[in-house]
Amino acid sequence: MGWLSDIFGQGPRYVASRGPSATADTAGPDTKSADIESMQHKWKIIDDVLEGFDAIKAGGERFLPRFEKESEKKYKRRLHDAPWRPIVPDALENITARPFTSSVTLGGNASAMMKTFVEDVDGQGNSLNVFARNTFDSAVSHGVAVFLVDYTRTLARKDGQPRSLADDKADGVRPFWCRIPVCNLIDVRTQFIRGREVVTHVRFWEYPQVADGFAESCIPQVRVIEINDGGVVYWTIWQKQQQGNFAQTDSGVMKGMTEVPLVRVFTGKQKGTISNKPWSYELCRVALEYYRSLARQTEIENFSGWPMLAGQGIAKGTDEIETGPNTVLYSPPSDGTGGSKWEILGPDAALVAEIGKGPERVLDVFSKLAMEPTVPKAGVTATAAGVDNSRAHSAIEAWAGNLKNGLDEGLAFTAQWLGIADTVTANVSTDFAALTGSTDEAKIIGDAQKRNVISAKTERSELKRRGILGPDFKEEDEELRLAEEQLGLEPEEPMDPVSGNILAFDEAAE
Repeated sequence: MGWLSDIFGQGPRYVASRGPSATADTAGPDTKSADIESMQHKWKIIDDVLEGFDAIKAGGERFLPRFEKESEKKYKRRLHDAPWRPIVPDALENITARPFTSSVTLGGNASAMMKTFVEDVDGQGNSLNVFARNTFDSAVSHGVAVFLVDYTRTLARKDGQPRSLADDKADGVRPFWCRIPVCNLIDVRTQFIRGREVVTHVRFWEYPQVADGFAESCIPQVRVIEINDGGVVYWTIWQKQQQGNFAQTDSGVMKGMTEVPLVRVFTGKQKGTISNKPWSYELCRVALEYYRSLARQTEIENFSGWPMLAGQGIAKGTDEIETGPNTVLYSPPSDGTGGSKWEILGPDAALVAEIGKGPERVLDVFSKLAMEPTVPKAGVTATAAGVDNSRAHSAIEAWAGNLKNGLDEGLAFTAQWLGIADTVTANVSTDFAALTGSTDEAKIIGDAQKRNVISAKTERSELKRRGILGPDFKEEDEELRLAEEQLGLEPEEPMDPVSGNILAFDEAAE
């Protein structure tokens, strides 16, 4: 296991922090792998674009280049005026919401323990559905999301006896899922064991906040989880010291585990254990192009909206020439007569109108790129699309499948922690509404219902599946409304569709 093979000895251990060119002898817990290092630039741009206005403005010349010989004062004014539009978060929301038109639920034979667990998978009150949504958001925005299946730390019994299930229950001991921001990752290593890729080593930064009177303090630390030569999964904590080196401050065993319980969910094209090609990276690049295009348009509007006044034959007494709004241009007479004249100088109106179309063209490119994950892949025949266009083989469908696989893996690790059989899976919707043809499909389905080919209930189910009926549509509510209409009841006279009896207001509310 390299430099960490013997870190579990007694007492604190110290290692130096990595230098500019870390080697096997100088590498420390914070030494990033080349795989993760290759993603830092992309993740930084993605994070800044998602952060929005403040991060983009703070980026300055990274995102809005400075003109040659442009003064600091003029650049700051141009930077301040450049408009920023949050078009990327809206595009991501449109994509990431699709698998969650139906809630993520458990499939298979779920035990009572597992049913209780999925109501709060992270110990913070978030259900499996909420955790899955947050994980998918991160996976789509950064190309990959990771979470760790951890377990509440326990204290040994004072009498020296082994802990029992009753002890764990009394102390509230339980497994929980913990999402790790990809920007905190330092290294992830895998091996193929018995024909399956297994995570054998992971390191990531943690920033625990510690109360210090009325203030807070934070000592950055690196958590290391790996498998030792004996097949035991260990974890250690390395805290950064004031001198810049690291000291091991805690360690333990992840009991019952045979591999590092780290789950990876990819949406970008995978290149390494973590490195990938995020779809959102290109989206962010186009968003920055749109930002620069809007900045150019704003400058042109400034200059064209405030034309320059020029004076010919009027000496200013200086060779300096300035251009721009509220600026007067002086020029000596050319014919030697001493005559002078004033005129208004402004850009060509047709040129201004044409340049003003630039942001629209960039936004059109952005819109097409934003919808790319929902477009059926090449090779899907017209016949197949006609049979069921909503199940076309699009990127978003593959991403939702990867999310399901990741949740299934997390549930398997959880079952291993709980010591129960792995008999459950996650139900994730991969049946998305078609971008085109929904109206025609609705007509076909309606005609089939009229010919008694399908039931009215099936028709409503299919319409909801295609997104024609909203996510708030409820079958039981619709049955009640239909029964009221058939009997000519007013809305204030609700009735039970089964018995036919008129319900009291309190009964209807229930």
